[in-house]
Amino acid sequence: MKTKLFLLMLLVLTSFGISAQSDYCLKYDGINSRVKYNTDATLDNLNGATDYTIEAWFYPTDTDIHNRVILKRWYQFAITLYQNDNHRIYFTRYTNNGQDRIFVNSLYNVINLNAWNHVAVINNSTDNTLKIYVNGVDVTADTSGNATTQTALTLEANPGNQANFYVAYGGVGTVFNGFVDKVRIKTTAENISNLNTTDPLAMPYATDADTVLLMNFNEGSGMTTVNDATGVDAELQCRGGCNEIPEWYPVQTNMVGIDAMYQISFSVYPNPVDTAYFLIKTSDNQIIQQVEIMDISGRVIYTQNLTIQKNSLKISTDNIISGNYLVKIKTNKGIGIQKLLVK
Repeated sequence: MKTKLFLLMLLVLTSFGISAQSDYCLKYDGINSRVKYNTDATLDNLNGATDYTIEAWFYPTDTDIHNRVILKRWYQFAITLYQNDNHRIYFTRYTNNGQDRIFVNSLYNVINLNAWNHVAVINNSTDNTLKIYVNGVDVTADTSGNATTQTALTLEANPGNQANFYVAYGGVGTVFNGFVDKVRIKTTAENISNLNTTDPLAMPYATDADTVLLMNFNEGSGMTTVNDATGVDAELQCRGGCNEIPEWYPVQTNMVGIDAMYQISFSVYPNPVDTAYFLIKTSDNQIIQQVEIMDISGRVIYTQNLTIQKNSLKISTDNIISGNYLVKIKTNKGIGIQKLLVK
């Protein structure tokens, strides 16, 4: 009996450890990095939806006018940060005839910079209301910023054949700057009391029959993230063919100084690689503890743990085929990731 109890406790603790270690989010540069998910039959369940719940966790490090947290094109919806006298957020329902923009109450300075915020848009056709909640508080307002009860807004029924979904992107000059985690959209009007509005480190969200999109962003590496509602991957991109894709970061309640902790610099030479090996070298004599090489799907193809203190390492390309990869290193001062092209 004691043996069984010990094994059960070990299983629980092990599972908890794995969950805690796999809690990641994505950082966006505010310029051109984004996540793109192509429209599909599940996502199309939003077309003409009269009940829906749209929610996300976000950590803004800066705001300008029109920094979009999420966007579904065409003629569907967006959640956007807005900076004026206060940091505000609004929901936009796009239609073929224009748009309906729902602000939050201007009396609330509802968006906390350099901190985690939870946003939820809940449209309920039964009681004919649309409400915006930030951190569990109803902050719905009219366009003048006055507190109001907003009537329900049915989503556009025919958004077109390119109604792709984006995280942190809405066009040039509207890219979100900061971190986004746990994006979920359902075709039901959830009760705000049933949503997690207080803990960004909560367990990953679960999908169900009413979920059309769920991104927990827990991969931690690679150039894709899965929509758990369908099992289909979304792509981490830099619009216009640049190299600044969203970056993976472990989630922390207080992420002040996270760049210094996780985004350490190192060099990879030559890059592109057309020789029998390449060299990794850290800055400031940081000690390399681990090196991983991942393909574009996030699959780890090479791992080396170092027991001897080194600030540089030579890696053979004999068993690495031509293609694009990510090099991830862990040092005594943090973690860094760089792209690698092997010819």
